[in-house]
Amino acid sequence: MSLRFARVTGLALAICWGCGVAGPDALVLERIEKAEAELRPFLKSTDAEVLPPEGERVVSSLLRDYAAYANAHHGDSLAVLFLMRRADLLQGRGDHEAAVNQWLDVAEGGGPDECIAESIFRVGFLRETELKDTTGALKAYAEVMRIHPNSQWASSAGDAAKWLTFSESEFIKALERGQD
Repeated sequence: MSLRFARVTGLALAICWGCGVAGPDALVLERIEKAEAELRPFLKSTDAEVLPPEGERVVSSLLRDYAAYANAHHGDSLAVLFLMRRADLLQGRGDHEAAVNQWLDVAEGGGPDECIAESIFRVGFLRETELKDTTGALKAYAEVMRIHPNSQWASSAGDAAKWLTFSESEFIKALERGQD
């Protein structure tokens, strides 16, 4: 969690309070802010690979609250951000299929082009690295390049697709050319 994240969350809460948002929305945003603050120390810790039960409780709470906010605010930029964070948490938990589905929800739900491009790229990346689905990864990378050709994600998708399809003999030839 970064300073940018804290600013966005703080700004969202300030807007909600300033506009008179009360009730469930304000409570969900307050719970999210509190849970994210509780999670930060666990994320900064490098001495444990697995979250302790308390950290897992916080992650579960965030997963629920991110989904609740997004379900109530389709298309809202904060909802898109929360769904992206939700996908990251699912991936960090090792639930790669659920993370892919969440990234697909972000891509299909609209939002800023850069978020959609990143979401589709991340689908490809997870399919390639975690799910060992080369065909699915190549399809996702091709989709990023087709729909968002001018994004930084299209460039990364092109590189990933190139290396994903690079054969062992081509790799050896490239190494030999590099030594000349």
